[in-house]
Amino acid sequence: METLFFYLLLLVAVTFLIFYFKDSLYASKKVKIFKDVDEKYPYYFIPQKPVKWFDFTGLMNSFRMVSLSADILSIIDKREMQTALGKDTGRELIENNCDEPEDEFWFDFIADTGDGFDATTSVFYHLTRDSYIYSFKNEFNRDVEDEVEIKLKRGSVLVVGGDLVYPVGSEINYRDRFKGPLRLVAPDTKEAGPILIATPGNHDWYDGLSAFFRLMCQRSKISDYRTVQNRSYFAYLLRDNVHLMGIDNQLLGDIDIPQMTFFTEYVERISKGNDTNHIILLIAEPYWYNYQIKDRHKRRQRMDSLEYIIRTMKEAVRKLEASNIKSEIIFDVVLTGDIHHYSHYKLDENEKGYDKEIKHYITSGGGGAFGHVTDFLKDTITLPILQNTTTTELTYKLNGRYPSKEKSGKKTFWNLIFFIINYEFTVLLFFLSLIVTYTHCYSDSILKGLILFLIPVIFHFTITKVTNTECSGKEEWTSRILRGFLFILSFAVQWFVFMKLQTYGFAFLKDSHLSFIHINEIKSFFKIPVGCDYFVSQLIISALLQSILFGWYILFGYHFFKLYVTEISSGKINTGNKNFLKFKITDKEIVIYVVAIKKTYQWMNLLKKKQASHLQKEMLTEDPKKFIKDNFKLDPGKNVKIIDKITISL
Repeated sequence: METLFFYLLLLVAVTFLIFYFKDSLYASKKVKIFKDVDEKYPYYFIPQKPVKWFDFTGLMNSFRMVSLSADILSIIDKREMQTALGKDTGRELIENNCDEPEDEFWFDFIADTGDGFDATTSVFYHLTRDSYIYSFKNEFNRDVEDEVEIKLKRGSVLVVGGDLVYPVGSEINYRDRFKGPLRLVAPDTKEAGPILIATPGNHDWYDGLSAFFRLMCQRSKISDYRTVQNRSYFAYLLRDNVHLMGIDNQLLGDIDIPQMTFFTEYVERISKGNDTNHIILLIAEPYWYNYQIKDRHKRRQRMDSLEYIIRTMKEAVRKLEASNIKSEIIFDVVLTGDIHHYSHYKLDENEKGYDKEIKHYITSGGGGAFGHVTDFLKDTITLPILQNTTTTELTYKLNGRYPSKEKSGKKTFWNLIFFIINYEFTVLLFFLSLIVTYTHCYSDSILKGLILFLIPVIFHFTITKVTNTECSGKEEWTSRILRGFLFILSFAVQWFVFMKLQTYGFAFLKDSHLSFIHINEIKSFFKIPVGCDYFVSQLIISALLQSILFGWYILFGYHFFKLYVTEISSGKINTGNKNFLKFKITDKEIVIYVVAIKKTYQWMNLLKKKQASHLQKEMLTEDPKKFIKDNFKLDPGKNVKIIDKITISL
């Protein structure tokens, strides 16, 4: 029985290695589609699986890009060079609005798109249908029981709120993870199609915006969408008194002077024509999640960036009073992605000055990337009035989230088997453990002890890199203490495996059980000294225990201290629960429809059965619901729904 345990341990290690190398051997094949409906211009791309953030490539990309953005890109800021590019008039969206009636304007919003092919293509498919009938039942208002059907049409503009591709913006990633999926479901019709505009996220910033500029700022056509913007930020007129502004402040939450000048000049210009202008403001990330109003003016918080932007624009409008121009700008909605779920914080209508303040903070990052949990969201948040420096508190209530709190809470416990789900991470630890085991067997007493610190130091470094650097003093100390415990526990595992395992007489773990593969000759070939009788078992046990420890540490830190939200969410990739928004703008109101996709469609499997070019023809001619039902065996009425409708009176 004891010998069986040794062989079981060996089988586990071999299984992990097989799965790891299987992913490399069975890569996706190149797919041929057509850019246009006439099938004149072929286009090739490789459908990609979701990025795995805990394998070697994902970790190295994270460290490299985080370090690059914090050091080099903060010095070489390409936003400051954009003033030399062409100027927008601000009327590009309405002047190119060919299919809309005069009394309304529609646009769609997504964020955090180009990750896994199945999820990204599922969202793109629904966004690009000319019209689609959705069932609607308000998931967040129990007083409304009736389920109705609402027909929504494709927006004249598709707005992408950052992170167009993962893990980093590059020509290849934009081809495979963004342009390929979009062209598959919406080839160019050769007509004046809708417009595509975007602001960059942190993953677009990691190459200094080079690939983003080539994609979005050259007035070209991507799929059936036209690009019109000249910069990584924009301000456009939607109605006579409604405007859309996209801020590029992803780099360390900062905004450059030329960009701020661009927006102040825009609000000055529109204020000369209207007494009141309503703004939908798109920013880089939901700064309000971790904001602490008691620390306002005491320490840097990312919310300070939003406060500075709004206060500067409002001050520019107030200064016009010296020229007898009385006007005001009202920021009705602050919109963002970055966190891959849906949430809606709404200002209490009883708050003093409700009409003049930001009414809605909306996060909608469900464009295709792994899903974030939602159970860490607070039921209420307290934010200041952003138009002046006085600390007047405003209370915002959580008015909606997707996925639900209950579902998210259950999802986090997948981290109990983190070492299995993230087998790539465990295999990485096998290689690190091989270095430790070999060095420990071969070295003198000093290095024999020092090498045991290798994995604990790597763990400490990894967690430090993903820790919020702008947290409060209490949060910083909590994080330091937790990292200290992780370091101690990780070292304790190493100490037990390499210093005590042999002394307890676990003879069934000896390498001699592998005599049938001539283990002694193999160890002799690799110069492993005689006396290292537990080489194989020490290597395997160390890696497995360290991987288990890391997963449990993230689970503990999240549930008890609400730390590591992204790490707990990416521990098991959730390809379902996607969302996007559809805006309807009239002179009297802004209506926002929140659309949720429960399960994503298995497009990669479908491409194995049908040619991509044939699928393009089917999608152009077949009813969308019939296409989904026939090809994916899902009930489209239950799988895709409107879960919230937000109406803002103007």
